[in-house]
Parts: sequence; C-alpha cells; structure tokens
Amino acid sequence: MAARSLIFIIFAHIDSFTNLTIFNKLAGIFAFFGLSIFFFISGFLMCSNNRFTTVKDINSFLKNRVAKIYPLYFFSIIIIYAMNKIGLNIPYSNDIAANKLLLLLNILGLQGLISENYNLSVWWFVGVILLYYFLFSIILLYSKSVRSLLIFSFLMGFILLFLRNEFNLIHTNVFNYYFIFIAGILSSTAESLTSLKKITLYYSIFLLTLLLISYAGIDTNTLADISKRDIIFLISAFIFTFFKINFSFNRRFKFSFLVDKLADSSYSIYLFHILILTLFKLLIDLLIPFEAYNRYLPDYIIIFIGIPFTLFSGSFIMIKFNIFYKKLTFKIRSNPLLLRWLDAFNS
Repeated sequence: MAARSLIFIIFAHIDSFTNLTIFNKLAGIFAFFGLSIFFFISGFLMCSNNRFTTVKDINSFLKNRVAKIYPLYFFSIIIIYAMNKIGLNIPYSNDIAANKLLLLLNILGLQGLISENYNLSVWWFVGVILLYYFLFSIILLYSKSVRSLLIFSFLMGFILLFLRNEFNLIHTNVFNYYFIFIAGILSSTAESLTSLKKITLYYSIFLLTLLLISYAGIDTNTLADISKRDIIFLISAFIFTFFKINFSFNRRFKFSFLVDKLADSSYSIYLFHILILTLFKLLIDLLIPFEAYNRYLPDYIIIFIGIPFTLFSGSFIMIKFNIFYKKLTFKIRSNPLLLRWLDAFNS
C-alpha cells in the first residue's frame, strides 16, 4: 500500500512538470488517494507495531519516530534551500527563507500547529504526521476499548477545532485526514469479524455525530467534510480490514523485490521527488529544444523515464543515507561523553 500511495503522490505533482492537461484534471484525485493511503497506513502501523501501556512506551515511540523522520527531513530542507539560493525554480518551495519564523517552525516539524500557508507547503505532511503521533500516542495510552478511543479522539478533535477557530492555529490538513488516521488505528485492532462489526458500528456513529454537529451550525472546519471520495476510501479500508482478518499477510500478498524496496524507501521518495523531478526537467529542457520533433516529447520523457528515475534516485538516497546514519551513530556511541548523553536521553 505504501508503494501505491507513493505513485499517487508523484502523479499528483506531475502536472507541475508537464503540459499534459489530463494531469491537471486528475491532480486532486491522485493527491487525495495518495495522502489518504499514507495516513491510513501510518495509523495502522502505529497501533499494530507498538504498545502504549505506560508513559515510557510513549517516550520510546516518539524518540524512535524523531530519529527516523528528522535526519532525512533536515537533509531535504538543506538541499531545497541550496537549490533555491542558486535560482532554481522548485515547485511548492520558492523563497523558503522569506519568513524566518515559519522556516524555523517547519525545520522543527511544527508546521502542523500553524494554519498559515507557507512556501515549503509540500512538506506539510511531516508536521501533520508528527502531531498525529504525539496526540494519538496519548489517546492510545488511556483508551481501554474502541469506544473510549473514539470518545477521546472526538474530544481531541474539538480541542483542535477550538485552537483553530479561536487562535488561528492548526493546519487545515490536520482535520482533512483526522478520521482517516483513526480508521487506520481501528483497522489494526480488528482481529475477528465480530470485532470488525463492532468497530464499524462505533466508527459510523463517530462520523455521524461529527456530521450532525456540523449541520447544527457548529464550525467544524473541514473535520466533518466527508466527501464521496472519503466514502469510497473508507469502503476500501473496510475491505482491506476484512481481508486482513480472513487471510494471512504472507499468503495474501506476494510482493516483488522492486515493490518491496519501493515501499521501504517511500519516505525518502516523498521528501525528494519534487527536487529530483525539478532537476530531471531542467536536464530535459537543456537537451531537447521546446519545438523539437513533438511538443509533448519532453512530457513523455518525464513520465516514462523521469518517474522511474525519481523512484530509483529516492531509493538510492534512502540506502546511502541509512549507511551514513549507521556509521555516524556508531562513531557517536564510540565516544564516551556522547554515549553518556545518549543514555541520559533514552532513560
């Protein structure tokens, strides 16, 4: 599913690099399904791969997330900043240093807390997913059942709405994918058809309550904006959960080596696909005159060669960065002073 999400996201942004009008028309659909799969998987894996029974579990989970997310994220911002300074036109990230405060908040991964649109807008998902991880690690700690999970999620949603409406805080996409992230968590907890029926009933009541509150005149921002696309996705999530219960993962899916590698490198490709496609298009524009042969020739090259090149390059960056990070970690742990600091940090 991570690989599918990645393909959707790339095609959602490909309209910035081609003149083919079909991608302009489909960009919104690609973006919605790509991001919905991303947040659904994130919620699913957060709950299925971790146990939140103590505060120490929360600390351990958040430290692991920070260690995985931030290093490559920082590296991508440095590359964007350097490319911007030399005058390259990078979609969604021009003049990222115009507002120093917003740049700092984005560097820290706090863009989920701010509502103002920012030039580094394509990386908003980092701030949103970090905010989800923080909030739902606390919710899962105190949730003893599906019902309590949904009640706490409902209350947390209205706290976020209060901050949005009264103080103009919280990014709008926090609300757009809130109930989809919850659906991923619930999917991971379904262990039988009986539990799936109960989860579906409680989740339906949860969504219906949001809709009724919205119809009652309370400003729910985009939290209760459930579209036909949302319904289609939630039905697909239900089908996925049904198959998860009835079939073994190992027997159900036979991933090819390439798809498996693509899924493992998805985060790197998310971060760098805009940069890689920008450089690839620059190369194509230099090599092929605009009116040469066919006016759509550069577009076809970007689609059929540029996208595979982007996937390969993103995977390559992930592999090399992991090697570098492991070497750096080893050197740090070899230093007694830094080792004591790390032990104190992890305690």
